[in-house]
Amino acid sequence: MQEHTEFDLIVVGFGAAGAAAAITAARKGARVALIEKQTADAHYSSTRMSGGLIMGANEVEAATRYLDECSGGMIPIDVTRAWAERAVKTREWMRGLGIESVHMAGGWYPKLNGFESIEVYAPLARGVDPASVEVDMPAPGELAFKGPVPFGNGQTLHDLLVEAVSAEGNITPFFGHKAERLIQQDSRITGLRCTVGEETVAFRASCGVILASGGFEQDQDMILNYLKAYPIYFYGAPANTGDGIRMAQAVGADLWHMNQMIGRAVGHFKHPDGREISFNISVNPPGYAIVDKYGKRFANEYLQAVSKPNFYYELLHYDADLLEHPRIPAYWIFDSRRMNARPISGGSFGHYAWSRDNRTEVEMGWIKEADTVEGAVRAAGCLDPEAAARTIAEYNAACAEGGDAHGRPAESMIPIDQGPFYCIPVYPGGATTNGGPRRDAKGRVLNAFAEPIAGLFAAGELGGAIGVLYPSPGANLGEAFAFGPIAAETALSERG
Repeated sequence: MQEHTEFDLIVVGFGAAGAAAAITAARKGARVALIEKQTADAHYSSTRMSGGLIMGANEVEAATRYLDECSGGMIPIDVTRAWAERAVKTREWMRGLGIESVHMAGGWYPKLNGFESIEVYAPLARGVDPASVEVDMPAPGELAFKGPVPFGNGQTLHDLLVEAVSAEGNITPFFGHKAERLIQQDSRITGLRCTVGEETVAFRASCGVILASGGFEQDQDMILNYLKAYPIYFYGAPANTGDGIRMAQAVGADLWHMNQMIGRAVGHFKHPDGREISFNISVNPPGYAIVDKYGKRFANEYLQAVSKPNFYYELLHYDADLLEHPRIPAYWIFDSRRMNARPISGGSFGHYAWSRDNRTEVEMGWIKEADTVEGAVRAAGCLDPEAAARTIAEYNAACAEGGDAHGRPAESMIPIDQGPFYCIPVYPGGATTNGGPRRDAKGRVLNAFAEPIAGLFAAGELGGAIGVLYPSPGANLGEAFAFGPIAAETALSERG
């Protein structure tokens, strides 16, 4: 087994959390090995594949209350407060990396205490003056833009973080290194074993290891056994296969909120070349309706339209009489107005480019097209196409009357009456999972007795401090920018 020169700190995962941890440690004089499973030319982290938004806050106690209510009791209050204390400094911390941003949204849930403290920032490409960017703020609790989006996406943030890491001489990135096992000596984590092709490589670190390796979105066994239903599909990083969770378990780590994820209704399709690909789909602009297997509407689809991450809970319903999940899949029905408005998806970030007019996806059979609603939903697989057609007729009547039994806003009630008609099966899914090794307010990984495992730390979506509700757009990245630095500072302060 080949062994690299010893480092002060090993960080596993080159996304936002890993980059934040590595930079923090390097600026304190530590020599850091930054381990990434993907190769440099195929480096698609959750950060790169995200919308690139970052959650911050403007007041610690209010943000603590809001995050605590979002957690549903799954996160200890001291962990939540540690995040809030960093969140109020997030924008300043980003500026220290040379990343300018604009304030462009707030939290997701105006009903919750402390909602007004949440601020969401969008990173700007290098050289763009924040004062030159005008943002038309969305309504409270929404993420709906008018006109062109005035900022970059996850690719922008990814590029800026790669640039910031490259500027730190104390950080050595190792691409194409698959982390396999933690090295433990005298109950302390002292290193990491990786595979590089057919070789095994060991790294040693005097301050320990920070796991920032993401969730288990691409591990079907974990999805089946930990999440609330099956199947559930994710459109995030292809390398997130639960490696960090297994490594932490092997040295005695406890796990927490493994049943939580950041969910939406997603599309999942089989490409003619055999690949199965998942997509974040945009049902906006209206009209739109989503029905279950039996053609019935069941929820307020506006939540999906404005990208709320709680609509997927509606898809998880289990029918105790039918003994099945009648909403997996569900069926999104729309007409030519939505079809011609814009692409159904922004693509899968390097793995597939969605066509601008959606016609390629019709030709591949991903979008079913017919002259009638009944024909479109039948082609998509709905078990009762006649009921679905009646449902759309009822929906259209509700549009004319200006009301909706499911509570949709009046402005979203646009009829589905301009053929041809279209239908896409949709599944519970989303961007990332939330579960992983349990950690404390200092970023230390804990065992089943709530005791820190010496030399082991975690940050980012690997056991992120997010419970029942996803707090705001960009909360994952905000959490990464909080606990990446926290974990690095703790690791250096507890040097063995």
